[in-house]
Amino acid sequence: MKTLHYPRPSRPRWLWGFVGLAAVTWPAQGQEDDEWTRHFRLGMQLGLNLRADFSMSGTFAISGNPAGPAGVSGANHFYDDGYVRVDNTGNAQGYTSYWGYKNASQYDPATQTLTLHSATSFTYSGGGASKSDAPYLGVDLAYGGDLFRWRQVKIGWELGFGLLPIDIQDSRTLSTTLTQMVQTYKTTGLVLPGAPYNGGPSGYGPTLADVATAQPNQTIAGTITGSRSLEVTLYNIRLGPTLYWPFHRRFALQGSGGFAMGVVAGDYKFNETIVLVNGNTSANTGQIGATDIVYGGYVAATLLYHLEEHADLFLGAQFMPLGSTTISGQGRQARLDLGSGVYLSAGLSWPF
Repeated sequence: MKTLHYPRPSRPRWLWGFVGLAAVTWPAQGQEDDEWTRHFRLGMQLGLNLRADFSMSGTFAISGNPAGPAGVSGANHFYDDGYVRVDNTGNAQGYTSYWGYKNASQYDPATQTLTLHSATSFTYSGGGASKSDAPYLGVDLAYGGDLFRWRQVKIGWELGFGLLPIDIQDSRTLSTTLTQMVQTYKTTGLVLPGAPYNGGPSGYGPTLADVATAQPNQTIAGTITGSRSLEVTLYNIRLGPTLYWPFHRRFALQGSGGFAMGVVAGDYKFNETIVLVNGNTSANTGQIGATDIVYGGYVAATLLYHLEEHADLFLGAQFMPLGSTTISGQGRQARLDLGSGVYLSAGLSWPF
């Protein structure tokens, strides 16, 4: 019997080319088409290119070493170069053992008086300083969904949230003019111990008449050391459309952009030491708190690597200009510039 052979139906060459392209560009096996766009992400964030401007102008009260009242017995007095305090006897008969001083020049044997000083304020009207610091480490979250598909590109949306602590310091040494309170104490009948001397509260030992006499204030040159810092947290929210391109079985690119809003909450803090030309020092600390809302936009790019069906790694970058915010008060001002902030993020994405 004669066997008949029928020719196989031919397949167009373009079909094989399409299959090959799909094998390269289509998502990994078992991953649904919309998994790239529907996701929840959690990662660490680095904030870069953030800057703060610090300025001061005016007369500023000094928080440390309140001298205490003049003409009153039984009161505590604190000075930059000594102290006169209430001892365990309650300053019996107007005398206290709880006193001290730093320098021999404070004693005048001619008038038999001990002079103590306390800086009460300083004046500064110099220029400001711009300080930048980076990177700052925070947290980045995002939730996204899909809308539709156009060829190989998938259109979706994303809602993101970031939390970034920021701490920028101004540690300049400033030249200033200080006002100091001057009070004197009578030492009649007292053999003054050599300087420096620090008496205790026991009631025993050399005792000093505890009533201070006010003298005219003095103006003296000095410097301000220490720091002024802006310690705030930036909470940002962003919302916008996304474009996904799965260009390989395990890789995809996401581009996005849209509206962004930030809440800046925290404090302007100062921790300063006032140094007088005679070597005395006085501490000056405080803080000013504020909360502000800033607005702007963002553009972002994210690279995704598909580990398995429900786990992706991501690496992203955002440019998110949010304007600026200012914390000010008591003649001090710190302005945080968020207008050119760059934020890098990396972590895990869970598609679903």
